[in-house]
Amino acid sequence: MLLETIVMGILQGMLEWLPISSQGNLILFMASLFGISEVEALNLSVYLHGGTLLSSLVYFRRTFWVLLKSVPTYRYGDQKKENRLITFLVLSTLLTGIIGYPIFRFAEATARFSSFFFTLIGASLIVTGLIQKWTKKFGTRTLDDVNLTDSLLLGVVQGFSAFPGISRSGMTLSFLLFRRYNSESALKLSFLMSVPAVLAAEIGLSLTNGFIPLDFWDVIAGCLSSFITGIISINVLLKIAQKINLWMFCILIGLIAIIFSF
Repeated sequence: MLLETIVMGILQGMLEWLPISSQGNLILFMASLFGISEVEALNLSVYLHGGTLLSSLVYFRRTFWVLLKSVPTYRYGDQKKENRLITFLVLSTLLTGIIGYPIFRFAEATARFSSFFFTLIGASLIVTGLIQKWTKKFGTRTLDDVNLTDSLLLGVVQGFSAFPGISRSGMTLSFLLFRRYNSESALKLSFLMSVPAVLAAEIGLSLTNGFIPLDFWDVIAGCLSSFITGIISINVLLKIAQKINLWMFCILIGLIAIIFSF
């Protein structure tokens, strides 16, 4: 299975930067092309996000370093930019966990019924595509304007992305644009909030399912390939994500998944 996890890691490293649900697409690929069980594919897809998490940390290292230095002097309610951003990341991550955990467990339960699981992934991809289609880019807000409402709303939205097919980046970007953020700030906020959320998901999965219940070295190889591919591709693919409407791709893959399930 080593070769398969490396290939999936490479795909994760590319798809993570596009608003098309890397998790949903990876599960469809793993199950249909490599014959990996849906439950195993679901768990592996979460671990492969560890590689792109490291890519995000490297890419946004200056921002995270500034936030880390601000932690000792952090005060809730302080209107300083760094404090507002820390509050946003903490609250959105907590809500993501509260909403996302039962949704992920539901995904695990439905993964045992292949046809139903594929149908739900397909429907989720279609919903993701339609929301992106209806999103308008006309905002003027920046990172300096982050508030409590943004933290709560985006935490809930990100929580729903625990189900494969609901694109985390696609949904959070759409709702940040709906909240009238400009494209650059929306993109940065979306990927900043992914880091603590993915880290929490990795830890939570390890605690509840045991530390990497899959083959350890296969998972490590997959994460390494997703990290390397993510570092190489992040600049190009983030620019593509801003310039090209990918909602049609989501809908197309969603329809194929539903047809395949029958």
